[in-house]
Amino acid sequence: MTARRICLVLGTALLAGLSFGAVAQNGAAHDSGDRMTPSMQSDGSRDAMFMRKAAAANTAEIQAGRIALDKSGNAEVKQLAQRIIDDHTKAGDQLVSIAQRKQVSLPTEPMPTQKQEADHLKSLSGTAFDQAYAQAMVKDHRDAIELFGMESANGSDPDLKQFASTTLPALKMHLQMAEQLPGGGMHRNDAMDHTDTTPMDDNGSMRMPASGSSTR
Repeated sequence: MTARRICLVLGTALLAGLSFGAVAQNGAAHDSGDRMTPSMQSDGSRDAMFMRKAAAANTAEIQAGRIALDKSGNAEVKQLAQRIIDDHTKAGDQLVSIAQRKQVSLPTEPMPTQKQEADHLKSLSGTAFDQAYAQAMVKDHRDAIELFGMESANGSDPDLKQFASTTLPALKMHLQMAEQLPGGGMHRNDAMDHTDTTPMDDNGSMRMPASGSSTR
């Protein structure tokens, strides 16, 4: 075989190898991209963070509601607590369904500061408990309105934007109910305040639309 023919054969083999490598690389990138929807790929970190904050706070709200049902003798406090438990249970199911489609894992426990808040509530009783619970719900719901409002306005995933926007009315209704409880209209108790400089890091309470309330 002549030197020229050898060069031609080697050149053809090199080009074929490069083409195969490019095809394999493109295929791997495509397979990786299929793991999330296009919208989650474009801004997955922000939307995923919203889901995780909301899930943790949703669990915290349900736990606080159960504490209120157990410890409070105030009918209005119990009414709000049951409303929150019912609405947040359904909202949590919705969020889990969305997260499964986006392949985002959600926390199943509240954040540390939320656990501290629950422990504080457990240590109280009577009027002191009712006032502390009302103040906690006012604070959490104000933070949640900001969290869900930002997702509704600025989120990149259509499913999450719709979830946030349809949840906001019930969130505002919960806030209104909490403000009407004894102590709910007062300034927040320093003992219930979080020390974080970014309040949304440990909040983002999950809410259901008004149409999904108190059916349990």
